[in-house]
Amino acid sequence: MNYVKDKRFFMRFGILLMILFSPVLNASAAEFDPNFIITDRDMTNKNVMSLEVIQSFLTSKRGAIGSYVTQDLDGVTKRASDIIFRVSQEFLLSPRFVLVMLQKEQSLITDPTPKQSQYDWATGYAVCDSCNVNTEGVSRFKGFAKQVDSMAQQFRLGYLPALEQLGETQTRLAPGRETHIDGIPVVPANNATAALYTYTPHIEGNQNFWRIWNTWFDTADYPSGTLLRDIQDGSTWLIKFGRRRLIASQTVLASFYNPDSVIEVDHGTILAYEEGKAISFPNYSLVRVETGDVYLLVNDTKRRFISLSDIARFGYAPEEIMDAAEADLVDYQAGASISYDTAYPQGAILRHPDSGMLFYVLNGVRQAIVSEDILTARYANWRIRPATVEELASYTEGPAVTFPDGTLLVVDGNPTVYVISDGKRRPIISEETFIGLGYQWSRIIRTSPVAVEVHAPGMLIDMSQ
Repeated sequence: MNYVKDKRFFMRFGILLMILFSPVLNASAAEFDPNFIITDRDMTNKNVMSLEVIQSFLTSKRGAIGSYVTQDLDGVTKRASDIIFRVSQEFLLSPRFVLVMLQKEQSLITDPTPKQSQYDWATGYAVCDSCNVNTEGVSRFKGFAKQVDSMAQQFRLGYLPALEQLGETQTRLAPGRETHIDGIPVVPANNATAALYTYTPHIEGNQNFWRIWNTWFDTADYPSGTLLRDIQDGSTWLIKFGRRRLIASQTVLASFYNPDSVIEVDHGTILAYEEGKAISFPNYSLVRVETGDVYLLVNDTKRRFISLSDIARFGYAPEEIMDAAEADLVDYQAGASISYDTAYPQGAILRHPDSGMLFYVLNGVRQAIVSEDILTARYANWRIRPATVEELASYTEGPAVTFPDGTLLVVDGNPTVYVISDGKRRPIISEETFIGLGYQWSRIIRTSPVAVEVHAPGMLIDMSQ
């Protein structure tokens, strides 16, 4: 791969953010992932805004709500900002979350001339698609303070405890469990996403929430897929969906990622993230659970061997099998079982006999490898196998292979530097942001336009926000 040698690359172009292929400047230009809306910490960080900051934010958006006053539940007339702050502190929810809910439901934050009905049903609480707001069961929730308070109660006393204690909401939404929203399959990545879909069971409403959130509050946190090393104790962590996951060993790290992409940070930066489940097994591990079943772990999938006698056929020795509890594999998705006739259970790189095009094949799906740089980044030491046209045609076509998360990319002649995060290309706005996040000049890969364009556009990264 062709790496950028030093920071002079940036000096030649000055500010990094320019247009490359298509503009990726805001939430409307980025691709919405229905499985992940905001992090759990984004929803529950009650200390992210003071009362003064909330009022200043409302004033800056120039909506009438900035000067709106009404009775709170205690009968005292207060500003909207006072009510928002009181609710966020009482129910341990982020004021940002409350503000976005008000905008998503009634556009109250930016509307200069709202109707009284927009205040009366400010958060859409108790207002379903077929509800009559004049019925007694609904009208008792009318009023700005009642709406904000009731919405917050629903999340803090309803959805979130149900998810933490029962593993699902009242409508059976749960992280890691597939459901269908407006006919689209959705697998919520975390509790916050499951809770939001429970409150608003529609794609459009939640996409609107995501767009508003990322327009107003996209933070300078490390992009999902970043590897961080604690300079205090040497531990290495994967940042994913706002959580930190401990990588158990250097062997595990090297089996998934390029160890050179790890960023060293202080202990406090690590502790700022909620801790998730550790990554304990190297990629392509064989793991035996209490039942005696043996699984092959490939990426985030576990595949059970139908017959233990077939294990040796795929090149594994008995001593390579590790013992584990079934609970250790709960975060792995169940893949197709492996039999004697299974082709390439670990995956394989196949070459088209005519075009020479390379494909990664796994679980009966072929994915094009459009660049030598992607091949090197993903499968540097893999054997390339010849294939027939008929064999390749027998596999289902999947999306093209992308660079690993955390990869820094640039195309010659264009100033924009991207970091790959959750398979998306996210532009880094400036040298200040690049340095502030701990990236290294020498880790930027010069690659082709097509190798960048296989990644969907993602949100801009800007530490100045």
